[in-house]
Amino acid sequence: MAGDAILVTGAAGLIGFTLAAKLQAAGRTVIGMDQVTPVEDFDFPFIAADLGDVHKLYQALDRGAEGIVHCGAVSGPMLLLDNPRAIVEANLIGSANIFEAARQRGLRRVVYCSSTSAYGEHPADLGICSEAVALNAVDVYGATKAGGDILARAYAAQHGLDAVVLRFSWVYGPRRRTDCLIRELIRDALDGRASRHAFGPGFLRQYVYIEDVVDACIAAYDSAEVGGRAFNITGGTRASFEDISRAVRAAVPAAEIVNQGSEGADLHHAPMDLSAAREVLGWAPKYSLEEGVRAYAEWLEGHDY
Repeated sequence: MAGDAILVTGAAGLIGFTLAAKLQAAGRTVIGMDQVTPVEDFDFPFIAADLGDVHKLYQALDRGAEGIVHCGAVSGPMLLLDNPRAIVEANLIGSANIFEAARQRGLRRVVYCSSTSAYGEHPADLGICSEAVALNAVDVYGATKAGGDILARAYAAQHGLDAVVLRFSWVYGPRRRTDCLIRELIRDALDGRASRHAFGPGFLRQYVYIEDVVDACIAAYDSAEVGGRAFNITGGTRASFEDISRAVRAAVPAAEIVNQGSEGADLHHAPMDLSAAREVLGWAPKYSLEEGVRAYAEWLEGHDY
C-alpha cells in the first residue's frame, strides 16, 4: 500500500524515539518499529518486531511506508561484549533485511545510521577525517557498522537503492540509557556525589547532541540527490576530559569532578570533516558542547536516566 509514512527502526531507542516523536510533532506520518516498546508516551503507530523478522518488516512497510530511517541496532561498542554474534545478527543481518526490503518495495529513500566507530583507529598524523578515509574498524561493533555502511552504498551502486549513510560520533542527550560520561558527570553533580575518572589529557571525544543528530536524519531523508553518499555527523569539536568537566560545572556549579590522571582507552579519531554535510545536506550542528550539556542537565533534573 503506497503512502507517505516514514518507518523508523529502533523507535524505542535514543535516536529512533527522538526522531519519531519529532517527525510526528511536525505533522509527518511515522511508523515506529523496535523489539521493545518505548517506555515514554508516544502517539505514532508502533510495531514490536526484531530486525530479523522479515515478515513483520514487510507488514510494517505495507502500512504505507515510502521510506525508512534505520536507527535500529546494538548501539555501541560497550554492549554485548560477551555475545559478538548477536551484534552481527542485529547490526549486519538486520540492516541487510532493511536494504533488501527497501529494494523489493521500491522505497523512496533509506537513511542508514552508521558510526564513526566504523573508521577504527586513525593514524596519529591524520589531520582531518573526510568521508573518503577508509573504514578500518577494530572491534565487532565498529565492523558491523562499517559493513552496513558499505552495504547501503553497494545497494545504491548496484541496485539503485536511494540509500544515505550518516556516520555519527558519540551521541548524548535526553533518553540515553547506555554508558555515557556526560550523563554520569551530570547525574553525580545533581545527586551531590563526586565524580572520579581516570582520563588523562590525551582523552579526546567528538560528542554530538541528540537534537543535532535527529535534524541530520531529517535533512538526509529530505535532501535531493544524495543517494549513495555518506556524511560525517558530529558536534564539530574534539573535547578533552577537562573540556567536558568545565561544561558540566557551568551547567551544574556544584559538580565535583576529580581527574585521576591516567590515559583514556578511546580510539583516536582525527577531527571529523563536516563540510559535505554542510554543503550537501544543509546541516550543521546547532549545539555547542556547553549548550548541549546545559540542555541535558535541565532535562536530567526531572528524569532518572
